[in-house]
Amino acid sequence: MRLFICEFITGGGLQGEELPANLKREGDMMLTALLSDLQDAGMDNLLTTRDPRLHILSGKVKMIIPGDNAWDTWRKCMKESDAAWLIAPETDGVLHRLTLIAQEQGCKIIGCSPEAVELTTSKSRTINYLSGLNIPCVPAWTDVALLPDSRAGWVIKPDDGVGAEGCFYFKSIKSLRDYVNNLKGDAKYIVQKFVAGIPASVSFLCYQGDVLLLSCNQQLFEFIDGKGHFEGVIVNGLRQYVREFETIAKLIAGAVKGLTGYIGIDLIVTDSGPVVVEINPRLTTAYAGLRRSLGRNPAEWILALCQTGRFPELHGVNCSPVTIKLE
Repeated sequence: MRLFICEFITGGGLQGEELPANLKREGDMMLTALLSDLQDAGMDNLLTTRDPRLHILSGKVKMIIPGDNAWDTWRKCMKESDAAWLIAPETDGVLHRLTLIAQEQGCKIIGCSPEAVELTTSKSRTINYLSGLNIPCVPAWTDVALLPDSRAGWVIKPDDGVGAEGCFYFKSIKSLRDYVNNLKGDAKYIVQKFVAGIPASVSFLCYQGDVLLLSCNQQLFEFIDGKGHFEGVIVNGLRQYVREFETIAKLIAGAVKGLTGYIGIDLIVTDSGPVVVEINPRLTTAYAGLRRSLGRNPAEWILALCQTGRFPELHGVNCSPVTIKLE
């Protein structure tokens, strides 16, 4: 089987633009971890693309420098491959567009359906949908004129953003409104009350509504001078919340049809329990430390799940804390 791995940031998605160091680092960490895991799982027909400004990848991987239009290159790669593993931001519908192209080319997707990706691309739609099913979420608004009072302050971020990009904290509603007034007219954002607690994430496998929890992660995130900073993650650093996180994962898997393969959920652990911030229908930074944490090859599990629908056995896994830093 020829498998095409499309990592958007490092694979040519930002040709002609500045390549932010943090996004490049994050993309490279996920890509190199995945390629290593796939090769160790016996996959010897791997294809990927690479931004010409970046170093050459090692290992037995066929690497293509995309042409002037990376999308045309990706489409051709998918046409020539049996399956595609897509690692891309939800921003501007990029992941959804890639998923649709893979589907159009008859290329099996090692990941979520276009419908699941489309829903989870929008943080506001996701939160409203989950809240309607009584799944605990951090409420979100898309109009600052409708905001209630908040003594703790406010957090604003792009509705389809990734990581800490464009994430800001404002103590006063006036400062928040001044910020919004200076945004571009077509900017889509969400506003949430600041919620005190532990920034966290869950990594799990999903197939047709069933789940297998892989890791309970502590996000290394903080606001510095009002700007959000994501510095990394401690994979399986919050195993004490495994039952609560598994409950959330099961609720989401049952609510969002088409979630398949590796899924990430961002949460905040509050005094009254975890609340959902967003769903990531793709690999997340935590994947880079997952093999070391579990002592098993997660790519082998994900491939087998997407091909057979069977979950792996987790007997004897380590679940050790592993710190992944982006700097």
